[in-house]
Amino acid sequence: MQFGLKLGTTDKNYTEDILSFYKSEYFQYIELFAVPYTFNDTIDYWKQFKIPFVIHAPHSAAGMNLSSIEDRKKNKLILQETFKFADSLKAEFIIFHSGVNGDIDESIYQLRPFIDTRCLIENKPKKGLNGEKCLGSTPDEIKYILSELNAGFCLDFGHAICAANTLKKEPLEFIKEFFEFNPKIYHLTDGDYFLETDSHVHYGKGTFPLKELIKMIPPEGKVTNEAKHDSDSNLNDFKDSLFYLNTIFQEINNVRKY
Repeated sequence: MQFGLKLGTTDKNYTEDILSFYKSEYFQYIELFAVPYTFNDTIDYWKQFKIPFVIHAPHSAAGMNLSSIEDRKKNKLILQETFKFADSLKAEFIIFHSGVNGDIDESIYQLRPFIDTRCLIENKPKKGLNGEKCLGSTPDEIKYILSELNAGFCLDFGHAICAANTLKKEPLEFIKEFFEFNPKIYHLTDGDYFLETDSHVHYGKGTFPLKELIKMIPPEGKVTNEAKHDSDSNLNDFKDSLFYLNTIFQEINNVRKY
């Protein structure tokens, strides 16, 4: 299993930890959130790292709502910058949210001119943190988007649990439906297993059935750690998270051997 370090393009104060933790094999790739309008100021910093990258495109909370007709012009500029990050860092994948409070067909329309083999669509909760309606929260919606764009899929376990709670479905069974789309990357965190909105709490501080979730991930799967990061000075909580996940992963593997 490969683990990913989630950072934003403006997170330029962790150089020593990034180099040290990568060398010590705490993570195998960086999932970099492309904060809008930061390419010129940050790309040289990130290009110094000889580390595999995945790019996460901006979402509605960061100013890009792909389902909004009114935002087409702005979204096009942000998309162009997102692909500049991906090209400059030779990213394997680019992850997108489908937008909020709009129309899925509008999201497809705005993404279609940019789509290439690197692009993944991430599933979302039904309900956003501020009550907004998130698009791409069900297997049917994801299937439609992927088929229209010929894109790949990123499975976010927490988002699927939240959507299942809104839909009054059993979360683990609901998650299994998404495996039809052959996820290329998995997002994992802890949280309240019975809530409709995600909280990204530290592992062991929530009630997600982490062992059951990790069992679903193939041994070669890429897993981005999405537990909250608390410090502006170091990445020690990330190291703690990876130790926690590796402990569960090793326990599962030991069980599988017998």
